[in-house]
Amino acid sequence: MHTTLASDADILARIEQFCRDKEVPTTTFGRRAIGDGNLVSELRAGKRSLTLKTANRIISFMADFGAEARAA
Repeated sequence: MHTTLASDADILARIEQFCRDKEVPTTTFGRRAIGDGNLVSELRAGKRSLTLKTANRIISFMADFGAEARAA
């Protein structure tokens, strides 16, 4: 089985779409997802590259977003 890993650009595109859809500022996204409000700006500028661990945290955050509100 062949699995293609998402590139930083792919993850950035997913983050940007998520932020538009959920109306979440990118700095807020970065702080809530991984504790770094500079995440998106640094990805855009090419100053940051994601590890698999960080990419997985971001993807999990997006998948779980709003679950806490629904559970309350």
